[in-house]
Amino acid sequence: MFVAYRVQLADRPGHRFHVSVRVPAGAEWVDFPSWAPGSYLMREFARFVRDIHAHEAGSPVEVRRVSRNRWALRGPCTLEYDVYGRDKTVRTAFLDEELAFFLPSNLLVYVAGQGASTLAVDVPAGHTAVCPLGPSRAVVGANSGGTVATFSAPDLDTLMDSPVSIGAFEEGHFEALGVTHQHWIEPRHNGDLSRMSQDLRSIVVAAAALFGDTLPYSHYQFVSLHQRSGHGGLEHKDCSVLLRPRLGFADPKGYEEFLTLAAHEHFHAWNVKRIHPAELGPTFDYANEAYTRELWWLEGGTVYYEERVAFLAGVVSRARHLERLADLVFRLRGQPGRRHQSLEDSSFDAWIKLYRPNEDAVNSTISYYLKGAVVLWCMDLELRHRTGGTRSLDDLLRALWEGWGRHGRGFPPGAIEQIARGFVGDEDGSFSRWYAACVRGTDEVDVERALDHAGLDLVASPSRKGGWLGVELSGLSVTSVREDGPAASALSPADELLAIDAERLDAAGLPDRLANLKPGRSVRLLVGRDGRVMEREIVLGQPPAPDLKIVAREHTDSLRSTVRDGWLAAALPRN
Repeated sequence: MFVAYRVQLADRPGHRFHVSVRVPAGAEWVDFPSWAPGSYLMREFARFVRDIHAHEAGSPVEVRRVSRNRWALRGPCTLEYDVYGRDKTVRTAFLDEELAFFLPSNLLVYVAGQGASTLAVDVPAGHTAVCPLGPSRAVVGANSGGTVATFSAPDLDTLMDSPVSIGAFEEGHFEALGVTHQHWIEPRHNGDLSRMSQDLRSIVVAAAALFGDTLPYSHYQFVSLHQRSGHGGLEHKDCSVLLRPRLGFADPKGYEEFLTLAAHEHFHAWNVKRIHPAELGPTFDYANEAYTRELWWLEGGTVYYEERVAFLAGVVSRARHLERLADLVFRLRGQPGRRHQSLEDSSFDAWIKLYRPNEDAVNSTISYYLKGAVVLWCMDLELRHRTGGTRSLDDLLRALWEGWGRHGRGFPPGAIEQIARGFVGDEDGSFSRWYAACVRGTDEVDVERALDHAGLDLVASPSRKGGWLGVELSGLSVTSVREDGPAASALSPADELLAIDAERLDAAGLPDRLANLKPGRSVRLLVGRDGRVMEREIVLGQPPAPDLKIVAREHTDSLRSTVRDGWLAAALPRN
């Protein structure tokens, strides 16, 4: 069934879109998407809808809500409704006087058996409509000299994977491997657009080199949105949307975060959008969860490759590359939940846990992004070691691409382990045991063993000075208490810290106060809890995860040298 959509920026100060949908004959209901691919949370976008009604030939058509996201009606008719959008993220709708942004899943209903569609959107004067569906057909609109841009989609899944951004964007562009790439960025940033284009091109070329210097798309868009603060990204088949602080491009570390975020989302053009388990595409059920136990490969693998690609592209130095990898281990070992949730369980539970953390999440869960990246980094070195440097994680990635991704099919359960075992032989089953412990178990990931394969060591730096409570705070209010921390039996979430050793606390001064107290010292905390005041005695501890760095041994054997040289290959030449 063909469906035509019209999106008007009806009330920009009031953050309200107006949507009209031409519902075809034969349709008996419309559904509102409950989630957006790439973001594994039931967001229930229908909760932002109001004033839904339908008409045909001047007469009203009955519209009756029958579930959380479904309305019964009878086509042909025109369905109209308003949608509120003031959540400026890469996953949700936003509208104000300067920017309109939405994923089609944020705004658009769909019908059973939907095929091709058109999407017409308001484009105010001086603004540009950006969408990966390609060049729009634009006509003069009725909105103060603006236009109406119309995009066409061949099917529902392509439509839902095509974000729309409308604003006074600046544009950078570059060619890479014969493909045009555009970078659309909101104005009033403090970055160098020419430098961004050069560095983004290096990232694209380095990623493509892993797949034989080929790209999986015919065109690509980077869209950079800004806030005063914030960080996030969302992948799409032919574009990515990035969110960074508006004034975060001049600072070297801030610019590095922009580039690694771009590397992450761009790498998803292969890993997730085309290389994925069968449960995640190429078609989707937008009303229900899509469960998989392999998000650790999709997202953890992409975290690892964002680091690797940025290094190979030359936009992150070797020293910073190793520092960033060491920081992943530091963060992982600082999460007690790693002892309680496996990577496969973390992946499966994403719908109810990762995006909905509670006050005990630090003790009960582990991010498949974080642990997945560390495990796959270790798997890369394990494969290189076991095969004398002839195989690596890059080969496993290419095998998934050649076997399934290139052909538009999802890979079956067990494919990752099966391919890796084929590389190493595994006659004694030792690799299978290693894999099971890392992916299905909760044992500590033996990063030291993996680095030893490359003649490298993970060295603990001197611990930070001062005592440690083992709590997370918002101001002076406790938001979570670590089960392995000094305060585990003394404090609870929502407690308010009032004083230490009879000295009044304030949020700004608390870090300095703790820094001047040594681990092992007993302190008396005055605490507010549920309207009462109480005293708790706590022996300050030492942070459980020391700062870490990766260092190379001065002398090592030939196998370790081979593994290290292959893993830390020289960055690709830039041109």
